[in-house]
Parts: sequence; structure tokens; C-alpha cells
Amino acid sequence: MGDKKIRSHIDAVHAQPPKADKFTDDIVAGVVNRINCSGIIATVSRTKIDLNRPRNEHNRDAIDEYRQTIKDILAHISILEENNTLSRHYLHLAIHGMRDNEDNGIEIGTLYGKSCSPEIKDWLIEEIGKNIKRLQIDRRFPGDSSKSVHRCGDEVSDPKYFGYGVNFNTLQIEISRTLREKHQGELIEIFCRLIEDFNKKF
Repeated sequence: MGDKKIRSHIDAVHAQPPKADKFTDDIVAGVVNRINCSGIIATVSRTKIDLNRPRNEHNRDAIDEYRQTIKDILAHISILEENNTLSRHYLHLAIHGMRDNEDNGIEIGTLYGKSCSPEIKDWLIEEIGKNIKRLQIDRRFPGDSSKSVHRCGDEVSDPKYFGYGVNFNTLQIEISRTLREKHQGELIEIFCRLIEDFNKKF
């Protein structure tokens, strides 16, 4: 749990080997330690339990724990209303890793706009684009449907999970191996600034 005034959390759900998105845990920890925002770093490998997938019989307990952690953060910062919607905008940055390729340094996934508002999507793309020139949007990694349930609810596997409405904004950030390994400091600075600016602007 971070500063109650920061309406954001950042996470790395594929942080643990085997098949880890290497250095995503370092990036998330760096942001959390720098600005004291809330953060989640997975302690179990995706090969055992993948938090970046829809809820099912195999991962149900872990997904429920992850969702409860998010709810605890929202309650901690006092923006969770009685009807389970949010009183103000909230930003969830989901940090992932991808292989190096000639097109992408970073890809932002919003599940084609389902996981965040158009206004916040456009703002974040513009802000990241000031520092990252090889930037793609909703192309190879648009995001899993498990991202949009926090906004829209989970009608398929858990109808009681209603989500938090239009003020909950998730953006999946896929980062190339070279950037994660050799430019961690710059990435941490970018994400710190994004979170701080979000809390001022929205």
C-alpha cells in the first residue's frame, strides 16, 4: 500500500521465473520506492498461476486474491463508493515484457479501448511518445480480457465481480528486453512522472 493521495498502482504479474518477464519487478519496485505509490509484484510464476488470464477453475483462488488486493488499494485511498464504483479516476499500469524487434520499444495495450477511457488513453500515448519513439498501440499485445473486467465486470466466470466502472483505467505496457535491461532508470522516471501527472490532471 502506498500514499493514500496517489490514485494509481503499478504491477508486474509475470515477475517470477520460470518464463519471467525479466526486470519488470525491478521497474515496479523502482517506481514504488521512488514515489510511494501502491504496487503489486507476483511471487509465483505464470507457469503455475497466470494472473494475466481470465478467471477459471485452476487460477480462481489466485485471481480472487489479486482482485481483493486491488479492492484493498482502492479502499486505502478512499475512492471506493458504496455502490462499488469509483469517485475519481484511477490508473493501473500493468508492466510486461516483450522481445526486442525493429518496430517496438514499447507497446500500449488497452484491449482496443475496453480497459480505459479514450481521454486517458490519448493522454498516456502522447506522454510516453515524448520519450519513446518506437511506440505501438493495441497491435501485437492489445491486452488480455482479464484487464477489462476491473472496469466492466466479469460476467463469464464471476457475475458477482461487477468491476469499478468507467473511472478505472488499465493500460498494459509491453516493454522490449533492451529497454528493460539497459534503460531501467529512464523507464522508472517515465512511469513516476506519468503517475504523478495523472494525479494532478485527472
